[in-house]
Amino acid sequence: MRKLIVSMMVSIDGFIEGPNKELDYFTDDDRLMDYFDDIIDEVELFIYGRKSYELMIQYWPKAEGRFAEKMNKKRKLIFSRSLKQVTWNSELISGDTSGIINELKNKPGKDLVLFAGADILSTFIKLNLVDEFRLITYPVVLGKGTPLFKDVSGPFLLKKLRTENFDNGCVLNVYLPQ
Repeated sequence: MRKLIVSMMVSIDGFIEGPNKELDYFTDDDRLMDYFDDIIDEVELFIYGRKSYELMIQYWPKAEGRFAEKMNKKRKLIFSRSLKQVTWNSELISGDTSGIINELKNKPGKDLVLFAGADILSTFIKLNLVDEFRLITYPVVLGKGTPLFKDVSGPFLLKKLRTENFDNGCVLNVYLPQ
């Protein structure tokens, strides 16, 4: 059975972007780029909500380099009730989120990954669809912005599997939902 992995970057105070959607606090080093390369190779399908898709489509199709090439070739599912069409090797999904994700998880193949989107992450958490969290914490305090765990009510427990430190000060924590 395939897993749904959440792999997201987050500030130390829990934001995935600044108040004006800034992402400039994300700085990379060679080992962190190797992690991103590895996870792209490890998964078969990227999942985005509408907002994340609209942000990604502005940058990635024109980007160059080995990471961009891999990113642009991967199949993507876009969950949206308002979009009418998508591009960028994507398929538009507007139906039963839980049913679609569970059907995909039960098919053979590589894992699925959610790289961005606080709204869709909240939905996935409420529907108990996430199998693994890979949170890359950047050493920055944003103070405001979009929280990673937007609209998630009540505590939910996570079990830490491993931690990896990077030279730029980032920390990857891998968790399983309890």
